[in-house]
Amino acid sequence: MADALYSLKETAEILNVHWQTVRSYIKNGSLKAVKVGRAYRIREKDIDTLLGKRSKEQDKVEIEVRFVTKNRRAIEQRLIKLGAKVTHHSHIIDHWFSDKTVKSLTEKDVFYESDDGYGLRIRELDNGYTGKMSTVMEIKKLAVPGDHSTCIEHEITVPDYEHAKRFLALMVMKEFATVDKDRVVYAVDDYKIAIDTIKDYKTAVEIEMMTDEDKKVIIPQLLDFAQKLGLDPKKDRVEKSVTYEFMVERSRF
Repeated sequence: MADALYSLKETAEILNVHWQTVRSYIKNGSLKAVKVGRAYRIREKDIDTLLGKRSKEQDKVEIEVRFVTKNRRAIEQRLIKLGAKVTHHSHIIDHWFSDKTVKSLTEKDVFYESDDGYGLRIRELDNGYTGKMSTVMEIKKLAVPGDHSTCIEHEITVPDYEHAKRFLALMVMKEFATVDKDRVVYAVDDYKIAIDTIKDYKTAVEIEMMTDEDKKVIIPQLLDFAQKLGLDPKKDRVEKSVTYEFMVERSRF
């Protein structure tokens, strides 16, 4: 009996991700696909293989180090020399939300860093600068309260920003910051490198690894890799994201 074939959107529904995420899986080699005419189709067995990998990944957390830079081009040139490949290049608009009772960024931070805390955003994404936005709602929680180097993230696809905003309004949530940025993501070995340039603001570099190892082992590896890119762990490293710095200066409560 022939193995069933699924479209990108059907595969996205099975995996509970956005269809553009499926395209990224195909591009970075984590999901096999076949060409049928001009369209991609995914075999059921290959979806099962990816689901098996994802179940193993659930025990892993994301560990990252963050930097600011004024020389994005030089960093990208070094990445290319190291054999890094672009996994996607996109225009992103992040809409961050908090409970309506929160009156300041400090209050939001106290909640976010607590045992029950989380961050919530609606992300509009144009992957590849096609002119078409897709939208997801994401929740982000610190794996260890107060430690911004490890976090757990989940997302669901939503119809569009306005639908999601109305949904959150019914939950007594309000938008307090909007971050418009260009993002390019590279991958090499076990590292993911995201370079974000926030509109009318700064450029940030985040070097990440998904792992089940202790961060005391992983962070020195990340810092060593950062130095290969010309980043100074003492001068260029920041504890919190540049997005957070942007919020400090421009959030609306």
